[in-house]
Amino acid sequence: MKITDSDLQLLNKVPLLCELPPSTLAAVTSAGLVQRQPRGAILFNQGESADFLHVLLEGQVGLIGVSPDGAETVVEIMKPGEVFIAAAVLTDRPYLMTAKVLQPARLLLLPAEQLRADLRRNPELAIAMLTSLSMHFRMLVREVKNLKLKSAAQRLGVYLLSLTREHAGPAILRLPHNKTLIAARVGIRPESLSRIFSALHEVGVTVRAQDVAVDDIARLAEFCRDDEEA
Repeated sequence: MKITDSDLQLLNKVPLLCELPPSTLAAVTSAGLVQRQPRGAILFNQGESADFLHVLLEGQVGLIGVSPDGAETVVEIMKPGEVFIAAAVLTDRPYLMTAKVLQPARLLLLPAEQLRADLRRNPELAIAMLTSLSMHFRMLVREVKNLKLKSAAQRLGVYLLSLTREHAGPAILRLPHNKTLIAARVGIRPESLSRIFSALHEVGVTVRAQDVAVDDIARLAEFCRDDEEA
């Protein structure tokens, strides 16, 4: 399916593309294809050639690392407006993760070879890509810091905070994934998740099936914050 005018309007909200002039955006996406994929679909496997840059328009996609013995862990969960995996496309190297659709998704696929050619001749696109990669790098550094410096309860709290835009007051959060996936996302064993949720009860977090009640978002944020963030 070819990209439509409404898709172009949606892409104006994508961080990588929103700074581009309309004419540049149209040129960069002219060879793009829009796909719909059902839940559970594999977009690409770890080790495959990076033939496309993926832009998520709707739904959610999990980026999954796979060990040689087949064990899996969720490295990242992509949301609408996010681009993945740009580094593999730019370096013409294999994907380092598998991409699996977690919620029915609609995606824009930009051919890798064409994108690399566009970057060589378009400074505005190159700067936008550099900015996007830099932001992603900072996010990965934050993730590594969380894994190394924060407790499991703090990491779970950070995940819960990502589910709301509120900064204070009470909130009811809906868990968007099953608890096995959530456990993998925050770097804990699935069988430990209930115990760690119980630990958060002391800071006003109560779980009811897929709903999580937070007495005060600011209080939870303070619990999750380290000295540098404070």
